[in-house]
Amino acid sequence: MADFDVIVVGAGPAGSVVSYLLAKKGHSVLTVERGKRPGAKNMFGGRLYSWSLEKVFPEFWKEAPVEREVTREVLGFLHGDRGIEIRLSTRPESRSFTLLRAKFDQWLAERAEDAGAEVVPGFKVEGPLIRDGRVVGVVAEGEEEMESEVVVAADGALSFMAERAGLRPKLSKDDFAVGAKEVIELPKEVIEDRFGLADGEGAAQLYVGDLTEGVVGGGFLYTNRESVSLGVVMRIGSLASKAGEISTSMWEATERFKSHPMIRRYVEGGKLVEYSAHMIPETQFMRGVRLYTDGMVVVGDAAGFCVNYGVTVRGMDFAIESAIAAAEAVHGALERGDTSANSLGEYERILSSGMLRELEAARRAVGLMEDERLYTSIPRMAVRTLEHLFLVNGRPKESLYSFLRREMSEEGISLISALMLGWRALRSL
Repeated sequence: MADFDVIVVGAGPAGSVVSYLLAKKGHSVLTVERGKRPGAKNMFGGRLYSWSLEKVFPEFWKEAPVEREVTREVLGFLHGDRGIEIRLSTRPESRSFTLLRAKFDQWLAERAEDAGAEVVPGFKVEGPLIRDGRVVGVVAEGEEEMESEVVVAADGALSFMAERAGLRPKLSKDDFAVGAKEVIELPKEVIEDRFGLADGEGAAQLYVGDLTEGVVGGGFLYTNRESVSLGVVMRIGSLASKAGEISTSMWEATERFKSHPMIRRYVEGGKLVEYSAHMIPETQFMRGVRLYTDGMVVVGDAAGFCVNYGVTVRGMDFAIESAIAAAEAVHGALERGDTSANSLGEYERILSSGMLRELEAARRAVGLMEDERLYTSIPRMAVRTLEHLFLVNGRPKESLYSFLRREMSEEGISLISALMLGWRALRSL
């Protein structure tokens, strides 16, 4: 007889939500987490779109440790010490919130415990326990074996569980981006004054430009209650392809971003209280991943459920949605007494009706984001064009048409290639 109905590996958002839902259904659930506590080893930019978690905890923001509700979106283009910010101030129908994972993940894990799940931090799992080609539990540090009817792999972007169970190939540098993040402490009143926010309101700001020296990636800035999350994300494959051509490292790019005049004014005088780095799965890597096998399903970042549209970066909402689908499929399999791959395949069938289609559509946007001109030529041209429009020096001004023709020629962009880039952008978004 198995020790537990379900063992969940990882107490991030996906792991805690699937644990909560299955424990609530009356199943015995063990959730193990490598970190000293849930959230201790987890890092993300700082924003949760609420639509998926609302299905589990309606109006969760009234009790969960969220930081601020995002009411301002900013897209910025940086070139040299100059820059442009495009701002949208709104309170959209679908809400989103800035978070600090150390607080929020702990809250989610506590909800799973309240429902009856056993959450054990500081627990290192070496891999899945496999017998006769079937996952029947986990192997813990020290060769201890723990058995379950189903294992849920929620162990993040580098998921050794999925790889050792044969559910995904060995990964390469092209499958990931890397993010570096600083949390900079500032008084609440200073944040609201500098960002022009009311009490409880927050800003989500994304930037592209020469801070990454042509590497696919950009910078982010999120407001918390009494701190700002600042960082840079760069595609590892793109970074490796430029080795020897550029001086950029993650640390240098983060410092360059933080010291840019447009960004410095937001964080000046703040105290650095946290620094972290994290691997981020890219959407195309999901093509090589299978989501289930006999006795196991894969959720969240472990399945590659993350996407960077450029203007929006999403991962936690997809992780939670996958956890909801996994809980439904695993519960059904346990009720039937059949946890074979055929039975657990209901998980993918549930996702196929919505989330997987959205991720498939997102591949087009991800492909567009690989165009180097988005990180070099476009930010330069955007900044120079606005400088030209606002220039007043007492001399006759060159027409905008002539100016743009000259700028495009200097950047090596033809009218046809510009139109094609615009058309690809319209199709992908």
